[in-house]
Amino acid sequence: MEGVLVKAKRVGGTITITVVSDEHGHFTFPAERLKPGSYDVSVRANGYEVPNRSMTITVGADTEKVELRLKKGSPYVLVDQLSPSEVLQSLPGSPSQIRAAAYCGSCHGYARILRSTHDLDEFMSVILRMRNHEPAANETHLISLPYKVPQQPGDDDLAKFFATVNLSSKSQWDFEFKSAPRPAGKATRVIYTEYDLPRRDAEPHDVVMDADGMIWYIDFAEPFLGRLDPRTGETKEWTLPEFKAGFAPGSLGLTLDKEGNPWMARSFQGGIAKFDKKTEKVSSYPIPKEYDNVHTRTSFIAISPVDGKVWFDDTFNRMMYIVDPKSGKMIGYPAFPGWKFDLSSQRGGIGPNGEKEDHFMYGVAVNSKGMGYWGDLSNTNIGEMDPETGKTHLYPTPTPNSGPRRMHMAPDDVLWFAENSDKSRKIGMFDTKTKQFKEWGPPSPYDTPYDVAPDISGMVWTGGETSDFVTRLNPKTGEMVDYLLPNSNVNIRRVDVNNFTNPPSMLFGENHQAKIIMVQPIE
Repeated sequence: MEGVLVKAKRVGGTITITVVSDEHGHFTFPAERLKPGSYDVSVRANGYEVPNRSMTITVGADTEKVELRLKKGSPYVLVDQLSPSEVLQSLPGSPSQIRAAAYCGSCHGYARILRSTHDLDEFMSVILRMRNHEPAANETHLISLPYKVPQQPGDDDLAKFFATVNLSSKSQWDFEFKSAPRPAGKATRVIYTEYDLPRRDAEPHDVVMDADGMIWYIDFAEPFLGRLDPRTGETKEWTLPEFKAGFAPGSLGLTLDKEGNPWMARSFQGGIAKFDKKTEKVSSYPIPKEYDNVHTRTSFIAISPVDGKVWFDDTFNRMMYIVDPKSGKMIGYPAFPGWKFDLSSQRGGIGPNGEKEDHFMYGVAVNSKGMGYWGDLSNTNIGEMDPETGKTHLYPTPTPNSGPRRMHMAPDDVLWFAENSDKSRKIGMFDTKTKQFKEWGPPSPYDTPYDVAPDISGMVWTGGETSDFVTRLNPKTGEMVDYLLPNSNVNIRRVDVNNFTNPPSMLFGENHQAKIIMVQPIE
């Protein structure tokens, strides 16, 4: 069988190496990747299973040959193997029902919904409770939003839909699960390295690599900053101080300054923080109290290469802040002047002429001229801001309602971003010098990009929350290669690259699996 992912994890270890079988069903672990010892071996091949095996791998001149025989799995097993996006494409619902259900998959998989026995009325209660959990909430951290979200229009239709596809009225599902084809060709020429984090409920949202090859990560739900040595798998974590009592303590954005010090956007805490690598001290920068409210969510962060000033946004209040780290002075500008936030909607608002107008800031970047940029997730725009005046300009993407999200500024002042809307699902590029756009995609039928990052070889990487695929784009040729990940329901958020490998690797946190992974093509 081609395209079977074979995983080897040393017994008692924290690192898993995964390779993919070729067209002959052969798979090979490079000797330098596995130390002598006993390994648990498992596979990912949707629809098939093989019991975990423990074997002794001898690293040396001889090759240890192992034959793995797979057997067909039941639908009950398959639902745990599929990515959330594959499950969505299997469900017999209307486009509006599938679109509404997709929001659930950004926080958890669909197996719990499909295996449940809730009826329509019970689902109405569940949906309301879920709406009032903040996005980082999980089984061990039931974190509520700092404000109440009422039942929304369409919740009754969603509840009815869930009650027809779960096990409330039947003992087995009456629809067929549809799996993506197994990897083939170039998609099998890859090696994955996964690192377990010390906390089983860790949610590594943003992951970045510094100039020394060390990996830094933040936790979406908890006030932790972590460092991982990819050479050894050793981790160390620091607790970040909370400066807004009673509000969710996790972080959402992470970047490094010129000295390699991590800066974090503290999300519901209403501000940012700097970690000094030498002293291991944390400095916090909360936004002014007069601008802080229950809707405040300081989510994304970037550092100007011109003067080292730190840019960050208040996503829901649609404000951009700039901090001078030397003086501590902070200034704030409205991202959409004249626009007013509608408190009854998390994304809606009223424009300067009284018309309904949706905006939602998602992602921050700064170019070599010191100009700031952000994505307008509820709309079409890339926003641009002058740091001296706060004057803004909106540039609409070629694809309407594209949902620009997260972003990386390349050294040549080209802004790479994800078009996250299900109406687009593309990789976007905006040249901040010429103001020209270019788009590619969609990456795969199963992917809705969350973030996009270029590597030094000229390749561009992306992945999405509900897909277990990552994509490498060659912008010159338009070729895309989709790599299937070793685990299901990984929930990809911020992505980065590791330029120390040859060729460069993709780097990100498995937000639902408490792991950090590197995806390296073999070519």
